[in-house]
Amino acid sequence: MRSGSTLVLHLLLTNPQIAALGERNVRYASAADLARLALSARMAQGRPLRRLRYVADQINHNRFTPNPVLLESRRVRVVFVLRDPLSALASLLELARCHYPHAWSAAQAVEYFVNRLQALTDLGAQLSDPARAGLVRYETLTAQPQRVLEALRRFLDLTESFSPAYATHSFTQTRGDPGPKISTGRILPPGKAPAIDLEPQQLARLLDAYARCHAALSSLDLCPA
Repeated sequence: MRSGSTLVLHLLLTNPQIAALGERNVRYASAADLARLALSARMAQGRPLRRLRYVADQINHNRFTPNPVLLESRRVRVVFVLRDPLSALASLLELARCHYPHAWSAAQAVEYFVNRLQALTDLGAQLSDPARAGLVRYETLTAQPQRVLEALRRFLDLTESFSPAYATHSFTQTRGDPGPKISTGRILPPGKAPAIDLEPQQLARLLDAYARCHAALSSLDLCPA
């Protein structure tokens, strides 16, 4: 969460060859679940027979992360999204303050991020083929959007480009980021993250988990420095 995944999903949908339903929060345990995603995305548009290159989902939680065997399919592409951990943590706590009072303490947020980063580290080790998995860093996306979007187009082998200006959808602010920024229809520079009061042990765990995850995924970076 708070990595920019909702933004990335909206940017993917600027390409007419892709459809999505927002963050679905369902588990993908078998190929039939992927087929249901494909059909549901088409049905939501009232075009069940529409030809598409991809249907997409935004997955932010370990309990919804697909069975890794499914992600080995030649038909599947995985886009990892990473953000500086302190900025992501500050964003999550601010989101909780505005939308989910008392839902997240700093300790709970750190625990979520550490567990999620470890899961992505493990998944990245299994999906080391750059033809099937790619990494987008939030900081690069917001600073160099055209470069990242072109890299995404090449990674997904699409003929039409992505646009940094995107439309909102029926799921915007309801299935995914509930904050107001996602409804602006454009990529906004990240604001200054507020200071977070973390215990030294919490900070060390968070930074270590991020460093290990970034190291595991760095070879998949679509826009390396």
